[in-house]
Amino acid sequence: MQYKILPLEKIEKIRTNYIQITIKDEDLASQCNPGNFFQIKADITSQSWRLFKPISVYDIEEESISFLIKVIGGGTRALAALKTGDKLKIYGPLGNAFPLRQDSKILMVSGGTGYPPLAFLKKRLDSSNNILFLHGGASKDDVFPCDCSYTIDGSFGNKGIVTKDIADLLKKESFDCIYSCGPVNMLKTLAQIVAPIPHYVSMEAYMACGVGVCYGCVIPTNEGYLRVCYDGPIFEAEKILWKEL
Repeated sequence: MQYKILPLEKIEKIRTNYIQITIKDEDLASQCNPGNFFQIKADITSQSWRLFKPISVYDIEEESISFLIKVIGGGTRALAALKTGDKLKIYGPLGNAFPLRQDSKILMVSGGTGYPPLAFLKKRLDSSNNILFLHGGASKDDVFPCDCSYTIDGSFGNKGIVTKDIADLLKKESFDCIYSCGPVNMLKTLAQIVAPIPHYVSMEAYMACGVGVCYGCVIPTNEGYLRVCYDGPIFEAEKILWKEL
């Protein structure tokens, strides 16, 4: 983990409430793996009192690191207001990473802001894998490139939640591994549907420190309470005590 203040290389508006920001740092980029995240904050006076925001790595291109961010609060609005060359406070990469499979049939399921780590994972998985990527959101503004899309309001793709057809899918096809990221309720439902297939989840949690010091992001597991930021964010789904979340 490293702390740096870096200039913003690029910022793009992707959807109504989404931006993609990119920084360039060869050392940090070389350390990133799918599932890792950074703590990020705009380096401006008005944000000095705010906590850093945990943001998953979305893409790596040579020396560049990109993040896909939904603009929903003061901290992310400050990021969206930045311009190329403005400074970011950043530390990471943090957390563990998804285990990478080979020669496997893989189901990837993401919901809402759970998309970025799975998009990065898909890019890094070996070409010997056969991957089906499902993604869901509230509306068309929450949909990104995948194999099959779901929206709650039916404005794009299939109408309904992203997990609604998975039970039927498993009756027709077999998978060696599941990767997922999204809201807790989505992950909980998915874990019940796909068990006992090996299933790795990237947990979303409110993080104050991001390095395991404050214990503000603990979740119940069969190994006791574990920290999402330090012991995760990637966990084996079977180890999480879903009923207690």
